[in-house]
Amino acid sequence: MKKRNWVLWLFEDDQKKDLFKIMEFKTIKEMAYVLNTDPRNISNWFHGLIKPRGILRNCVLYQTTPFC
Repeated sequence: MKKRNWVLWLFEDDQKKDLFKIMEFKTIKEMAYVLNTDPRNISNWFHGLIKPRGILRNCVLYQTTPFC
């Protein structure tokens, strides 16, 4: 089974010029716990179904691709 991780870039403001922290998560649920938001909001935002809200305005999210 291929394992994919989520990489979250957290910026200091919504202009996304000053990087504050880079975090890696195995699941969206883990990320939602750390960001104190609903996992559905993160998933919908990642897939472009909703506009970013709250802390997500300061974030960029990537899903890693395993090499195999």
